[in-house]
Parts: sequence; structure tokens; C-alpha cells
Amino acid sequence: MEKEKLRQFYQNSIYGKWRTGEDISYELLGPDPDTDEKPEGFAAFLKVTGGELIRICASKDGRSSSFVIHAFLPDEKNKTSDGPAPFIICMHPIPASDLALKKGYALLVMTASEIATDDTAHKGAFYDLYPYGDDKDEQSGVLMAWAWGASKILDAVYAGLGTDLNLDPGLSLVTGVSRWGKATAVCGAFDERFKMTIPACSGAGGLALFDVVSEGKTYDFTSVGGPSDYTYGKNEPLDCLQSDAERGWFNDRFLEYLKPGDIPVGQYMLPVLGVSDKRYYFIIAACMGEDWVNAPAMWECYREADKLLKAEDLDSHLLVHFHKEGHAVIDEDMELITNLFDHITFGKPLHVPFESLKTTVFE
Repeated sequence: MEKEKLRQFYQNSIYGKWRTGEDISYELLGPDPDTDEKPEGFAAFLKVTGGELIRICASKDGRSSSFVIHAFLPDEKNKTSDGPAPFIICMHPIPASDLALKKGYALLVMTASEIATDDTAHKGAFYDLYPYGDDKDEQSGVLMAWAWGASKILDAVYAGLGTDLNLDPGLSLVTGVSRWGKATAVCGAFDERFKMTIPACSGAGGLALFDVVSEGKTYDFTSVGGPSDYTYGKNEPLDCLQSDAERGWFNDRFLEYLKPGDIPVGQYMLPVLGVSDKRYYFIIAACMGEDWVNAPAMWECYREADKLLKAEDLDSHLLVHFHKEGHAVIDEDMELITNLFDHITFGKPLHVPFESLKTTVFE
């Protein structure tokens, strides 16, 4: 299926309409006054503190909206090159932030709830511009809205924010974990400007294939320091994504699928849409503790996408890494991400062979 037809399918049948064409501006607001507060645990995904505050403003067809992001900039001594820095748009804070900064990468961190609330209310900066309606062309789910937010930040970088912060607009990465990993996968499929897309622990509705079940299956994780007999518990089923708690992530058409086999396009097409001769895709997940998000189904997603990309001689642009445990982008992942990005961008030597980023323990 042609890429534009694939994007049309995802818009019509799963995530809702992708939006572009706004007038984008920004305002530098200065340092965050609340720099001493350090959220922990799941709260770190929802609340950002520290950094420089920037308001991103969008307007279209007589409507306007805005949301605030937090910019964290590396010291000049940590930069890989003498020019503007590469940067990672994060849909929430990530544990590996300090390491990314030490590697010379800037972080532009969203507060996703400002862009779209995580429910069926369809409120936030995105929906101020694009109210949710009954027609399919009036429907964009929350995952699509969060993806739009990352895209608007990139718009602002191109519109002058890159000059103000000394960032290179062409050296952009985007990442998110869990439900924001799903949104990252969507973002990479629709905004072709991101040089690297890094969906982490995205699970069902992201990169876990709907028809791959790992419940009750046992895996040997000794090669990553885990047990030899880890047995997976319950995976997230399709009807959970369609429940009142999660249905807001998708459009109304998605609710009509009664079983995985009813969905005519596999989720492995999202990585295919996110890869080109100039774009890279790095799937991150964990071996242990990922029963619900179904890590083996994400491995199968990689395998199926890799087959299609190999036919286009683009399989070297798709990588995968499963760390032992941690529902997050951890330092182990960031070491690999930055090493790979430095290699493809600045010609730096690889510390890890490409082939080792294309293997896992789920065989």
C-alpha cells in the first residue's frame, strides 16, 4: 500500500485526522521559577519543572491556542560539534535527561496535558483549534493531538526558536513512553521532518501487533541479567483501548473493530512510514515488567517492518533495543541513541555495532 494511502487509513480508521498549516509563533518566557521541585515516579511524566519556559502559539481559520514547553540546553563544552545542537522533543520528562544533556543534546519537553487532556473530553490547545465533532474529518484522537504538539514545537524551531536557542532544525529527535510512546509512533509516521523517531514501551495502539499474544509464554532473559524463566502475564487487549478510560486516544471508527483480525493494516506500517533514506527509527522497550504492553509483540512489529524496509535497502535505518527492565527511556537507551545519532550525523565512531541493535531475546 502506498504511504499516503496508509496515512489516510490511519487517519480514517484509528487515530483521526492529522492537522497542519497553522501560523506558528513563540514567546521566550524566561527560567522556570519552580526549579527546586523534583517530581518522582509517574508524576514525572505529567509535570515538568526547571529549564527555560517557551510559549508556542498556533492560529488557524480565526482560532488560536498556545501551550508552554520547557527547554533544557547543554553546556557548550558538551556539544558534539561547533554548530547548533541536536535536540530531542520529549512528550514528558525522561529519566535519561541528564545524560542527554551531557552528550550535547538539548531537550524540549512538553506538558502533554496542556495540548490535550488524557480523556474523552477533547480539551486543550489542540482542541481549541480543532474541536472534536461527529464527522471523521472533525475527529482527531488524543494520540494524534499529542503528536501534533511535538510537530508544532518543531515548527517553532524552524520559525526562529532554533536560532534563539542555538539548535539545528534538521537534527531533531522525538520520543515518548507508554501512551506517549504511541503518540511518538504516530508523530514519526506523519511528520517527515524528524530525523529520528524513538517510541518507547508503546504497547497496544502503538507498536505492539494486535494479533500477537505473549500471555503465558516463558522467555529466557539471562543474557540481559534477568531470569531464565520469565513468564508473561496479561497483555492489554483491544477492548481495553476501546474502554471509557482509553477510547479518547483514537477516533470513533476505531471503536467498530470487534477483534484484532478486523483491522486490515498491521501496526508495523507505522515504523515503515517513519523511515526514509534520511530518517531513522529506534524502537525501545523492556524485557521484564512489560507484560501489559506486550514487549514480544513490539519485537514482532520490528521484524515485520524490517522485512519491508529491507526490500527498499532501508533496514539499517530501523533499530530496536530491549533493556532488562524499566518502563522508560533509561541511560542505557540514551547511550545507544546518542551514539547512533552522532554516528549518522557527525561521523563519530560507533561504540555498539548496528547488528547488535537489531537482535533481542524474544526469538
